[in-house]
Amino acid sequence: MDAISDILNLIKLKSSVYFRKDFLSPWGMEMDKSPHAQFHLVVWGHCYLKTGQMKKPVELYTGDIVVFPNGDSHWLADNTGNKLVAGSKVLESHRKKKQIFKGSRISTTLVCGHFEFDKDYIHPFLQSLPKLIHISGTERRRNSWIETVASIIIQETESDVPGSEIITTRLAEVLFIHILRVYLQQSKISNGFLAALKDEQINHALALIHKYPNRRWTLENIARIVGMSRSAFAAKFKEVMGITPMNYLTNWRLNKALELIKNKKLPMIEIAEQVGYSSEAAFGRAFKKQFNRTPVLMKKEYRKTLAS
Repeated sequence: MDAISDILNLIKLKSSVYFRKDFLSPWGMEMDKSPHAQFHLVVWGHCYLKTGQMKKPVELYTGDIVVFPNGDSHWLADNTGNKLVAGSKVLESHRKKKQIFKGSRISTTLVCGHFEFDKDYIHPFLQSLPKLIHISGTERRRNSWIETVASIIIQETESDVPGSEIITTRLAEVLFIHILRVYLQQSKISNGFLAALKDEQINHALALIHKYPNRRWTLENIARIVGMSRSAFAAKFKEVMGITPMNYLTNWRLNKALELIKNKKLPMIEIAEQVGYSSEAAFGRAFKKQFNRTPVLMKKEYRKTLAS
C-alpha cells in the first residue's frame, strides 16, 4: 500500500554526489536549468540562495538542505553582490583539484549533487513536485532519519575509504525519500499527486491500481473497496488529482507497459494483457496516445539505445 515507493521504483530514482567543497570568500556559483533535480547541503557556514521566482535571496545556514525537484536555475553565494561562476566550471575545477575562488577564508562548505528520474515515463508525480524544497537545519535535527542520513553523507564525502562513493550515492537516494516525507507532512498542498498521498481513501485507490493494473477495474468496485459511493469517490479523486480515476488507471497501465517493454523480452500481446488490455490493437492506440510512439517503435528505440 505504498504508492510513493511504486513511483520511485518505476521512474528509477538515482542520485549523484558531485562534491563536498570548501568555498573561499568571496564566492558565487550559478546553476543553469537542469534536466535533473539538484540539491545542496550546507555542511558549515552560510550562503544566500536565489531563484528567478524569488523576490529576494534566502539565507541558508549550517544544516540546511535545498532541493530543486524540477532542476530550476538558481545561484548560491556568500554575499549577494558577488560575481557568479558557472556551476559546471566549479565542478571542473574541483575534479582537477584546483581552487577556482581565490579568497583566504572558508565561508561555506557544501555537499552538492543531483537526483535523476527516467523521463520516458509520464506520471502525475513528476508534475506535482514543487519548484523548491527547503529543509532548515532545525527541521533536519528534528527529523532523526534526515539527520542521520545527512550526517553519514557528510562523513563519507570527506573519506578516502573504499566504497565511500557508492555509499554517498545510495544514501543520497534515501535522503531524497526522507525529504519528500517531511515535505508531505509539513506542506499544505490540496491537489496533485502528492496531495493524494495524504488522503487515506485516494491513496488506498492508488495502491489498488498500482498492485493490480490488469484487473477489470470500474469506478464502482474501486469506490466500494475504499468505502465510498461511486459519485463521491469520482468527484473527490478528480478534485484532488485533477484527472479521473479511469484516466489515472490508464496512465499507470501504460507506464507499467513501458517498464515491461524496457526490461522484459515479452510478446507485445503478453505485455498488453499484463496491464489490463485484451486487445493488442487497443493497447497500441492507448500507448501511442500517451507516449506519442507505438509500443513496437518504443521497443526498437530502446534496444537501439542499449546497443549503442
